[in-house]
Amino acid sequence: MKKKIILFVTFSLFSLAQAQVKYPESSSKVYSKSNEIRLGALKALFGNGLELSYERVLDTNKGFGATLYVAKAEDGILNQNFSVSPYFRFYFTKSEEYGAKGFFAEGFLDFYSGKNYYYNYYGSIDYENGYPVHNGYSEEVKKNFFDTAIGLTLGKKWVNTSGFVLEAKLGYGRNLLKENINDGVLKFDLSVGYRF
Repeated sequence: MKKKIILFVTFSLFSLAQAQVKYPESSSKVYSKSNEIRLGALKALFGNGLELSYERVLDTNKGFGATLYVAKAEDGILNQNFSVSPYFRFYFTKSEEYGAKGFFAEGFLDFYSGKNYYYNYYGSIDYENGYPVHNGYSEEVKKNFFDTAIGLTLGKKWVNTSGFVLEAKLGYGRNLLKENINDGVLKFDLSVGYRF
């Protein structure tokens, strides 16, 4: 009798271990949702700016959207204080179960404004013992600008069954108008959001 009970318990535990997990119906619906909104967490916490993104998921491998960045005029990251950036993404997922997650490549345009800071030096420069010595004075110059950049971003997105989204990205865009003293724009953030 003991052997039958042990065999029954072992078989029952083995059957339970092999059982498939069934998710609630609401969690599988998140993958058919095609709208996403995200908040740039790093810029919100450390950068004195706010970055909001919207993405429309077209299918399992692509989506498009736009990012809005707003900062205080004097506190913008990399001398930007306003940016609108439309983008198009390609996702490279191994699983076709649901898409718009995993590793992605993004092409973007960035329309942005900000302030350039530089110094004008007046006077002469003399050399003492081989080192330059500035004889005169300098003044800081602040000049508003508007520029446009085109670039590429690489990143990864995770989506859980309740619709929570976590995204990490890094990219660079080259300036087209050359109004900014920097050669281009840096795109980076760790974003949190929700798919609906």
